[in-house]
This record gives sequence, C-alpha cells and structure tokens, in this order.
Amino acid sequence: MRLKRISLAAAAVSAASVMGVVIPAGSASAAPAPTPTASVAPATSRAAATVAVYVWGTNVAVRAYESANNCLNRPSTSCRLLGRVTKVAGQATCQKQGQSVTAEGTTNDWWTFLDPNGSVPGGWVSNIYIQGGHKIAGVPDCA
Repeated sequence: MRLKRISLAAAAVSAASVMGVVIPAGSASAAPAPTPTASVAPATSRAAATVAVYVWGTNVAVRAYESANNCLNRPSTSCRLLGRVTKVAGQATCQKQGQSVTAEGTTNDWWTFLDPNGSVPGGWVSNIYIQGGHKIAGVPDCA
C-alpha cells in the first residue's frame, strides 16, 4: 500500500483556514502571528478589563497600534496590516473613532482594539466586522 505524501505546510494552512486561525499578512503558512513591536493596548479611562467580542467577517484586517501613520490616536486602513481573521472570538480592550470605513453596506468610523491571543494578533479592527453594531456596547472608549 502506498501512502500519499503531503507537505506539512499545506496541511497546516488547510487546518488553519478551517479553524479560524490567523494567517499573518504575506505568509503562506499557519505560523503563529508575529507579535507587533507596539503590542501594548491603548489606555482606557476605566480598568484594563477586556470584553469578549466576535469578529463575524471573513478575511478581516487587523491593523497595528503604533506611532507610524498616527495609528496610536486614529485607527485607519493606513495602519500596518498585522494579519487577517475570519469568524473568530476575541477580547476587546477599548474602542475609538478613527477613519470612516464603508463595507458590507455600512459606514462606520469606530474601531475596536483586540488583545492578542492565539487566534488574533493585537490590533485595531473596524467595528463594521464586530458583532454588536456601530459602537460596541460594554467596550469602553480608549483614553
């Protein structure tokens, strides 16, 4: 009996796409997402507790929280792409207004900062793709 050989990288990519694992931008494998250099979450006006949220979209961009392109103060599509997520649960630290984004028939200028974990690189996600509406109830505003 002959066994068919497959590459581990191809198997990992297939498994990752089925399980909602992040595949970093520009990567062809399911290697863990790189930790951004500015991985500290934005300050909030309340305690640093996180709120569970659900990113319902497919191939949703997660943007960097860093000084480049004013991404510390104004989340936007100009912020460096850290990776993409698909239908995944995450922990939100805070949300703030930034660049207005139009997608899925909706325009919204609110963005949520997601804490990094095994499924999500820490960074900004447009609220258009987070379950809960224009501004996500229970997620504090960033300071």
